[in-house]
Amino acid sequence: MEALVRRVQQRVRKAQEEMDRWDDLNSRLLSQFANATAIIARLPVLEEVKNYGVLRCVPSIREDLVGKQMESLEIIFVSMRETVEEFNSIAKSLHKALRDTNQMVKGGPALTAKQMQLQLGILPTIADCLDGLRTLCEMHQAEYALKSSVISLLTWASSSSDITAMRQLLVDQPNIAKNEVQSIFDVIFADEIC
Repeated sequence: MEALVRRVQQRVRKAQEEMDRWDDLNSRLLSQFANATAIIARLPVLEEVKNYGVLRCVPSIREDLVGKQMESLEIIFVSMRETVEEFNSIAKSLHKALRDTNQMVKGGPALTAKQMQLQLGILPTIADCLDGLRTLCEMHQAEYALKSSVISLLTWASSSSDITAMRQLLVDQPNIAKNEVQSIFDVIFADEIC
């Protein structure tokens, strides 16, 4: 039984490494979002002819500047969609880890419900590990869905209040409660904490 718990812990450890990538990707997405919203905020100013002063005499300056900003914005939008796709990859990886871990547990000798709840010393139960991994998988899948929706809603015509709300959702990551994630890891890796 102890060997099985250790193997399950190893699977969770690999899933934890994927979750570490998540945090890096979130920082990247926030940076991309900030760049995109800076351009979106600039567009109305660039479209007003009165804002060009003496530069109005330069042929097609307004059109060129707005065009360049729109090109940059489109490049950022593509980058954000690629980053969101990486979130999807991590969510799928966590789901695969859960599925593989469940199969590993079921693939061995048949365990009763009592054996799944059996705790050896400070090691977690197999049920605790599987439940924790399932919760982590669900959290990240829900957060991926939210990020995907938010990014798909961002356009060059987004209002400043919409942008503020979208940014707050991306920063907060409401589907991934940091204290809950930590408590899951505290249970699964309790033997390493002591």
